[in-house]
Amino acid sequence: MKKKLCTWVLAGFAVLLIHDVMLLAGCVLIHGNLSMESLKNLIWDRLTMPGDAQRYLQIAEEGYATEGENAINLVFYPLYPLLIRVFSLGIFDLAGTGMVLSRLFLMGCGAALYELAKADGDESKAWYSVLLMGVYPFSMFTVGVYSESLFLFLTVLCMLLIRREKMPLAGAVGFLAALCRVQGMLLIFPAVYCVVEGRLGKEKRKIRKSDVCLLLIPFGFCVYLLINAALHGNPFQFMIYEEGEPWYQSTKWIAENISSQYHNAQNFKGLETIIYWPQIVLYFGVIVLIFLGMKMDVRMEYLLYAGVYLGFTYLSGWMISGGRYMLCCFPVYLIISQLKNEKIRWGILGASCVFFFLYSLMFLKGYAIM
Repeated sequence: MKKKLCTWVLAGFAVLLIHDVMLLAGCVLIHGNLSMESLKNLIWDRLTMPGDAQRYLQIAEEGYATEGENAINLVFYPLYPLLIRVFSLGIFDLAGTGMVLSRLFLMGCGAALYELAKADGDESKAWYSVLLMGVYPFSMFTVGVYSESLFLFLTVLCMLLIRREKMPLAGAVGFLAALCRVQGMLLIFPAVYCVVEGRLGKEKRKIRKSDVCLLLIPFGFCVYLLINAALHGNPFQFMIYEEGEPWYQSTKWIAENISSQYHNAQNFKGLETIIYWPQIVLYFGVIVLIFLGMKMDVRMEYLLYAGVYLGFTYLSGWMISGGRYMLCCFPVYLIISQLKNEKIRWGILGASCVFFFLYSLMFLKGYAIM
């Protein structure tokens, strides 16, 4: 047990070290020096101020507003800002607390993904999965005041608990994942598959009462709907806010969305290489990986989750954060680690390192990496 604990800590620190080295390199390249002042300013300006970060901090400080310009913050799910508020204890800086929590959850991601990958292959493939997650091109968000590291940790941990048939714990963790992001409720699909396959498949194990606990997963989303109803009298008020400024989000067929992103890539110069083309490449790339996973006999629950996660995410009508959203599609890392051609595997890891460096540097410089 002591050896396993040390491995978990090492996996967590390995992922965190990747991002810390990137922050140090970014500081030198942007400011021309590595002083503590310039590093602090870079981290604060880029990891606590832009975009969603300020929204999470507003919710942590004030809660959900029922009127005024901050009422649209309702579209952000409550778990992450709630944890910031709780662990700040009303004493510590909210932004600093959010940064610390994100880094801790990122370490948890490394440990949980290592354990999940090791259950399906050798140790070297498990380490490969962890490193690939660490250098995912849009993973810089995991160390900022964003919910990515928390959501990724909860989803990987939930899948790990399902694998180990600890259904009450899996249901509880899945419930939290659905309170963190809407895609969290999609964990019910691999969960139900595992129950059906395990209880009614070749092994013919009996259905247990504890399996019902998996229904806690979609209940997390139901709690979010209740929050909407309690504050605005409409359980789907968040959808109304999403359709307005500044998100203009609506649900459209995937083919229409992909076509729109291709059109945008042709017309919005400067954004095509950091938003639109990556989203298109990721969509078709993940589809290819799912089919390869089927050929390699990757566990069906992973492929199922990857498929529903991909499809659900790309139903978003005006998506500009697809690269960030797909960071949390963890089966991708597991599938790539199982590729038999070693040159392809290490080629993918090398290319991911290059793009991780480029996109992270552009994000730190203030480019529109969403």
